[in-house]
Parts: sequence; C-alpha cells; structure tokens
Amino acid sequence: MPGNDETTPSTEGMVDYDANSLAQKEHALGNSAVIADLAHRVADLPFDLNFTDYGCGPGQSAIETVRPALDTWSRLKPQKSVSVCHADQPGNDWNTLMGLATGKNGYLNRPHPPLVSAAVGSFYERMVPDHSVSLGTCFFASHWLRSTAHLNAPNTLWFADLTGDARLVMWQKAKDDWTRFLRLRAEELHPGGFLFVSTIGAVPETGEINDTAASGRGIYRAMQAVTVSMADDGLLDRSVADNFVFGLWFLTASEAREPFEDGSGLADLYDVDTIDVVGVEGGGDVFSSHVDSPAKYAKEYAGYTKAFAASSLRTGLFEPTLGEGKDTTWLEDEFFRRFEELYREKTTAYALEQWHLKVILRRKPG
Repeated sequence: MPGNDETTPSTEGMVDYDANSLAQKEHALGNSAVIADLAHRVADLPFDLNFTDYGCGPGQSAIETVRPALDTWSRLKPQKSVSVCHADQPGNDWNTLMGLATGKNGYLNRPHPPLVSAAVGSFYERMVPDHSVSLGTCFFASHWLRSTAHLNAPNTLWFADLTGDARLVMWQKAKDDWTRFLRLRAEELHPGGFLFVSTIGAVPETGEINDTAASGRGIYRAMQAVTVSMADDGLLDRSVADNFVFGLWFLTASEAREPFEDGSGLADLYDVDTIDVVGVEGGGDVFSSHVDSPAKYAKEYAGYTKAFAASSLRTGLFEPTLGEGKDTTWLEDEFFRRFEELYREKTTAYALEQWHLKVILRRKPG
C-alpha cells in the first residue's frame, strides 16, 4: 500500500487567516447574488429559516457569505424566526469571527437580528441537528480532506502532480471524503433546502501532468522548489519530504459528479441544480496590482500562502524533521523566507491561477 492516513486534521492551526484571505472575501462577494437567489427559493419552506456556513473560517468572508441571505429573508419574511450557525473546527479564531459579526461591518447591526450559534467540529462528522438547515454553504473549505496523507511521493507535495499508485490512493481518499461530506449534509438539510458548495477546482488541460490543470499549481510548485532546496541544504529530512503530501484535492466537474453516478445513493438524496468549474476573471492572480513591485508582490504571496499552508507544513515537514516537542519556528521562518525570495525573483512565473468548483444541490423530500 503506497499510503496510510494520519490523524491530524488537514486544516488544524491555520494562522493570520483574516489578514490574508483576500481571495476568500472576493469569492464570497462574487457569489452574493447566488446566495440571495437560493435564500429566496427556500423562504417559503414551512420551517424556521436557518443559514449554516460549513468550514466558515474567522475572516470577513464568513460575514459576507451570510449577509445576502439575511437581507433577502428580512425583506421577504420579516415575521419568520431566522438563525445563523457558523460551523468550523475547534482551532478557528472564534473570538475574531464573533467580533466581526457584531462589529460595524457585521450582520448583527440590523432590526430583528438573527440568532447566532457556533457548531464546533469537523464537517466530516455531523455538525447540526437533523433537518435543521434551510440553506447551507461551504466556501473554500471542502477541498481539504478529512486528514493528512502519508504517501511515497518524492517529486511533489500536492495531489495534482502525483502519478501511479500514489495518485490512485489519494483520489480514493478524496472521493470518499466528498461523498461523506455530502451524505452528512443531506441529513442536516430541510427537505427542499439547498447546499451551495464553491471551492477551488481543476479543469482538463492536455499536456499538463495527468492532463489536469489545478488551481494554485504555481504556489504548490513554488513550495516544492523550496522544500527541495532546504532538503539539499540539510535543513529538512529528505525521507520526510519525500513522503509529505498536502491533505487536499481540487475536484474537476466530472470528479464532483461521480458520487451521483456510481450508485452510492447520493442521487436519491439530492436533485442536482449545478455542478460546474469556471475560470476566474483575469486568471485569478489576486496580487496582480503589485506585479511592478516584486518585493511587495512576494511579501503578499508569502503571507497569503503561510495563512493556509503553515499548519500542514509544520505537522508534516518541520516537526518530523526536528523531532517531537522541538521548536519549529526558525524552520518555518526559513521556509517562507525562501518562498518570498523565490517570488521576488520569479514574480508571475508562480502566479496564482484559479478555477472554482460550483455545486448547488437541493435536498429531496424524505
């Protein structure tokens, strides 16, 4: 067997998220019309209205995700009871999130504010009661797998460049997690309720490894280059580096459809409204405005990448290299110093490219 599961959640310990989540905030704002439309479509359901945001994170993007639904329900059904549930892992910065919700740019400064709660845990387990969610969202989160993976993959640290048995193992893990996520949400949605998943995706591209172009390929290949350089310099254990793979998978549209077509039972639970992958206007380089200032461009990319990648690198690379209980701060600092230096030298050669997977599902009765 070319791989085995680790127990560490693949998103545990993310840092500086709110300060480095420009892409997530833009994504939430860009989907406001879709969220408002779905809120309209569930407004007449014979239940109290609930919005649950799975994998919400602590940033302003979580606030902007909720706002369009609340605005719609306030206009259409001011007499109905409305609640919001932010659902995420224990390591989320809950104080920051609730501070944003109650702050001047929050959603609680309105007549008849919603009831607000938090569900703490993994969305690969149940998070809220049966049939309690009118509209569920999951943005920029479901691409993270249930746990990290340990694979023999000496030439890459991310799924898209895996080949052979290692890729087959990783794909089965990703498919199982996607199916599990959707099955659990079906238990939590009202009959007639909607689930809107929008996350990082991938598209077919002839000539690319596995004939698939995955979002962020420049960033992950830059991290691979830094990993190799640090292993060459004796700062990382090469055997550890050769077996480290980020615990994520960016689905293509056909991969996202598989559980609805393979007899796994999801087709009995949902009506499929939309499953598609679309490109981002301008290609997706969120820091393109700084391209004429290589130092600024590099600094922004280092901060953005550290926010989502540092925890996985710490548990998968740095701690195994130094040993349990050792302070990995200096190793992490050196990794991102080299990463920033690489972007300063190469700039747009490693620019972020984005394709977004969009999945809208309606819970069938029963």
